[in-house]
Amino acid sequence: MAAVANMSSEATVKPLAAACYDNNLVNSQGMFLGDQPLRFALPLLLVQVSVILVLSAAAHVVLRRLGQSRFVTHMLVGVFLGPTVLGRRESVRGVLFSDRGTYILESVSLVALILFLFSMGVKTDLSLLRRPSGRAVAVGITGALVPLAVTLPVFHALQPSLPDDLRGSSLITELAVRLSLSSFPVIADALSDLDLLNTDLGRIALTASLITDVTSWGLRACSAAVFLVSEASSPAFTAKILASFVAFVLFVAFVARPAGRYIAYRRTPAGALLSEGSFVVVVIAALLSALVTDAIGFKYMIGPMMLGLALPGGMPIGATMTERLDSFFIALFLPVYMALSGYRTDLSEVTKEEASEKWCALELFVALCVSGKLVGCVAAGLFFAMPFRDAAVLALMLNIRGIVEVAAINNWGDTMKATAEHYSILTLSMVLITAVSTPLIKLLYDPSGQFAGAGKHRRTMEEARPSADLRVLVCLFNEDHAAPLIDLLEASSGPSRESPVSLIVLHLTELVGRAASVLKPHRRRTGGDPTPSDRIVNAFRHLAEQQPDCSMTVSPYVAQAPYSSMHHDVCSLAHGRKASLILLPFHIMSSSLLGNNNANTNAIRSVNRAVLRYAPCSVAIMVDHGLAAGSACATAANSLLQRAALYFLGGPDDREALAYAARMPLALTVVRFKLRNWVGMGGRDEVRDEEVLHDFWTRHRDNDRVVYVEKTVEDAEGTSSVVRSMSEKFDLLIVGRRGGCSGDDLEGSSSSAAALTSGLSEWSEFPELGVLGDMLASADFASKVSILVIQQQPDKNAAGGGASSAINP
Repeated sequence: MAAVANMSSEATVKPLAAACYDNNLVNSQGMFLGDQPLRFALPLLLVQVSVILVLSAAAHVVLRRLGQSRFVTHMLVGVFLGPTVLGRRESVRGVLFSDRGTYILESVSLVALILFLFSMGVKTDLSLLRRPSGRAVAVGITGALVPLAVTLPVFHALQPSLPDDLRGSSLITELAVRLSLSSFPVIADALSDLDLLNTDLGRIALTASLITDVTSWGLRACSAAVFLVSEASSPAFTAKILASFVAFVLFVAFVARPAGRYIAYRRTPAGALLSEGSFVVVVIAALLSALVTDAIGFKYMIGPMMLGLALPGGMPIGATMTERLDSFFIALFLPVYMALSGYRTDLSEVTKEEASEKWCALELFVALCVSGKLVGCVAAGLFFAMPFRDAAVLALMLNIRGIVEVAAINNWGDTMKATAEHYSILTLSMVLITAVSTPLIKLLYDPSGQFAGAGKHRRTMEEARPSADLRVLVCLFNEDHAAPLIDLLEASSGPSRESPVSLIVLHLTELVGRAASVLKPHRRRTGGDPTPSDRIVNAFRHLAEQQPDCSMTVSPYVAQAPYSSMHHDVCSLAHGRKASLILLPFHIMSSSLLGNNNANTNAIRSVNRAVLRYAPCSVAIMVDHGLAAGSACATAANSLLQRAALYFLGGPDDREALAYAARMPLALTVVRFKLRNWVGMGGRDEVRDEEVLHDFWTRHRDNDRVVYVEKTVEDAEGTSSVVRSMSEKFDLLIVGRRGGCSGDDLEGSSSSAAALTSGLSEWSEFPELGVLGDMLASADFASKVSILVIQQQPDKNAAGGGASSAINP
């Protein structure tokens, strides 16, 4: 009570007593009947929420271009509405944000915070803690211990000279503990906004933050129990506290968790969301968990987090939370919570002359915590031989602050550990830390460019020996993609003991209902019906079993990631497994499957375009125009692909296509296009084209299945005419993506290939397929012929010739 008495002389974050008001003032009868609508609770609530959301949306349009997160946006909007700027006018503050109005608004926003913590708990994948990497453990532990080891001794050394309200308070100790940790919900949300969830550093940061966060939640519950026990007036009271908490933990472990698994796996059909009734039950359980932990003396945040961690994530509970809760209620009222936190920030309190000592003292400890965490994370990263830049980026990721830290500061204000000056200084510090960290991360870390810029590490089929092991990364987004890709591999691979094929099969699915992305080897789930991943892998394994001499191997993987960053997993796996070719399905399948969801097809298209841009090896896109009904067990005798044609215009992509076609066991016709009266420029690409064609024909001159044809044309119209007249004779057409041109600009190139296709790109619908590929894939042409478009990853270190700059599909 003495502490409260001392604090009462200081400015508090919130009013110490609720404002008096008539509890009947809820609904207005309208201004035409003499009422003032903003004096009533409901109209005022609607205006407050609308103002906050409109200003937040408008501000984020500007701030996101500066690399700022939504957390920074919402907080700054709150500062703008508060007493620092707009709220300095008593008339505005009294009308829009009166004490009565903010109490109602805060109550609603706290419900959103409770459900947000519960939702993040459900989405948290505790399997990350089963076998964490040594780097993640070291970074997490070192990044938490170093700031504590620096800050606490300094605090005890300077304690006699600190201001009175800091000297005898536990605020500095709790601040050091909070800032030494990294909040998993905050890190996961920030990395999702940055499209870094499924990068190498992103996965390390998520695991490291989860290690410290789970530990901190456990320690927080224990410390709360110790505090309540220490304040107990009798042994019986102590026993009640401990018994209540133990009963809640046992209920979560042995009642709520089995019930959640029953709802998820027994009452809900596979692939479906929770029913309305089940969803309501889960939400009520989350709210009651907060009520119970708050009633027995623990913080209301502990209950929802514990319950969320106990329930199974992913489909269907996690996905349902994302679809029905996160996208509406949390998205609507969580920004209000952050804006209210910013609203209470008063810079006029900080700029007072008597507050300068408090400001300097608090900022000293904030700086010690942040710098200590940076040093600890960087040191741990360097110990594991990480490049300094990557270690620095990892440290910045783990220093990102957000709603969990703001909730802690609000709690300090509620318990009067923090005065209004402390509160304003700390909230502004959290905003500043995040506002600096996220743009620096974007500036310093480009996870995609590291693969495309590999230069000498790129892998191509053109430069490999014909008998070398062909490593193909096959990417599938759903089961419908399996049959045409399997038929293509069966018809074109021609594996033998002398020419083996290694398939890396990757099933890509959108990350739904989980906070952390997944990239791991496929393991079939014991019991229950087979999953889509199981069926895909079984089909490819059956294909391998049909090959002679065990000449084909299959290594299956599964990945769950946001579509916006899914190409990270593809490029990373191709780089790690030393793949020579990435095989992708075209986003539009055969006419029988055109009913696919447009959002999904557009997302798949964006993934394909990103892989084309950043892949560390060659990329092929398979356009299925008739293979969808193909057998997943096709053999060379019954394959739907018997005759293939390669249109060769020249350039690295066409040479790569020729290298792939040379391994095909089916009948192959190579059509070389030449421009009439063309005088060669003698460039490196043209010389290399002649060498490759001569070598190919020398090796296959006596092969009855190979036919070489040269077609001389006048211009691009002649090229199109030849292609149209010949294509329907074949089952599969193979083309290079860029057709010999540097980049995507076909016009203005000096090569003959540019003249052969000049003007055809004007009506291009799918630039990722190149000029010929786009023409062949058009709906009104060759509807029963499948197309394989191949791109050779350009050599960034090559000068001149066909070397291409960064590709922009």
